Amino acid sequence: MEEFLEQDLDIYAQKIINMEKNVASLEDQIDKLTESLKETQKFIVKLAYNQQEITKRISQWPYLVVSHREDDNTA
Repeated sequence: MEEFLEQDLDIYAQKIINMEKNVASLEDQIDKLTESLKETQKFIVKLAYNQQEITKRISQWPYLVVSHREDDNTA
């Protein structure tokens, strides 16, 4: 009976070791994903700022009114 308990203990100890390895691997993957997400957020902020600047510059452009020839003939 004691031999079976020792075997069970070894099996559970090995399972715990495997779970610890899996948790460490998952933590590493989460860290990498977090860093990638931060870089993506930085890129999106830069993109949004540039889009805002472009919109501001376009709104300051002088526009010329262009009429169609049909409008010119009817007037």
